[in-house]
Amino acid sequence: MNTRSAARKHGQAAWALTVLPVLLAGLLTGCADQDPDPWARCNWMSKPPDSGARRTGHTAILVDVTASVRGPKAESGGVDQSEPAAQYMKKWLSGTGTMSVAAFGGTDDIRWVAENWATGPSAKDNEENRKRRAEMVSECAAHQVAEAQSVAPQSGGTDVLDAVREAAVTLAEHKGTRRLVVLTDGLATTGCADLRGSTFKDPLEIDAIAQRCQDDQELSSGTLALIDTVLVDLGRSARDQPQANAAQTDWIGKLWKRLCQTAHPKPARREDCAVTALPSTAPLGGEPVARPDDPAPVFPGRTYTRAGANAFFSPNSSALLDNALPEITRIAVELRNLDVAQVRVFGYVDPRGGSANNRSLSQARADAVKSKLEELGVKKVTATGKGVADGCPKAETRLSTEQKLRCDRRVDILVDQVGRDR
Repeated sequence: MNTRSAARKHGQAAWALTVLPVLLAGLLTGCADQDPDPWARCNWMSKPPDSGARRTGHTAILVDVTASVRGPKAESGGVDQSEPAAQYMKKWLSGTGTMSVAAFGGTDDIRWVAENWATGPSAKDNEENRKRRAEMVSECAAHQVAEAQSVAPQSGGTDVLDAVREAAVTLAEHKGTRRLVVLTDGLATTGCADLRGSTFKDPLEIDAIAQRCQDDQELSSGTLALIDTVLVDLGRSARDQPQANAAQTDWIGKLWKRLCQTAHPKPARREDCAVTALPSTAPLGGEPVARPDDPAPVFPGRTYTRAGANAFFSPNSSALLDNALPEITRIAVELRNLDVAQVRVFGYVDPRGGSANNRSLSQARADAVKSKLEELGVKKVTATGKGVADGCPKAETRLSTEQKLRCDRRVDILVDQVGRDR
């Protein structure tokens, strides 16, 4: 080998020794920076079932992604049901060989994020894989719920029945056990079950809504034929959305149980139309998702009418009596712990005064209570004089004349609540 060739080979070797470590370091650094999909281990569920696997029945999971449940913005305190749902997945998927998960919003707005995923190991899996995969199913299914929660609805409004009907069509294509799980607060704002303006307390209203849904053919006795249905988290909404109290939540549950049972051919099976609630959930995390505003129902607020019974005012006076202050202070403390849209104070007079003075006196009484509430830290207070009272709320015949008059010269405090207690 001549001197030039030897020098060239020596230079090539030196270059290799210099560059290769750099390349290897770059490759290794690139691999370290990559964050592999932690849910890739669930991919086996999305593969078509093999011919030898047992695939009996199907579970469809509907996830309400409207602003009412998930919140219109990242800081809304939207409900995250994915983690607590994992605890129930084994029961919900029991007896079914495949599952599908969909996000839904208003009418004609349903999108499947998982379709016909296997809920059991393949027949070709060895014993170790079968055991490992069986343990993964609940967690992987809950992850698909999380994926659905991140979907933004296409428009405002909530149409639970529309999503239920489409899921029923999907379930009808499967044999064996058919199960439908609906994760929603149940606050429909479009369609036959539109709850805007509802009283959320009258049982006759439930009958009327169910009848209307049948008359409008949005619900028939065969919609959920042979489909076990579970309604989850009815009445639970995002923290900055209107909140149902315990009695209103119970009414919402009765409404949807009635609608569900109406969709079952009689006699409905005892396990059908179950209403359940998940454990308390953390606020919805992940990347912010812009959701269109949902025209949410307004829950009738709490009303304080005991004020009248405590004789806040003397006859023909708008000055608060001393014995009114403890009651108003107690009310103020309660209101300061609520996220309220508005506090409305209505003043009244008893029928003994002159008509010319009734309006001004009742207004002055409302203003007096408003000022005291504001002094005690209550915000968003309005005051309105209503004149002569229609009568003492829930008045009993055994009340004396003086007691009835005291009740007439009262104030009513109505609270329109937006968020849950802080």
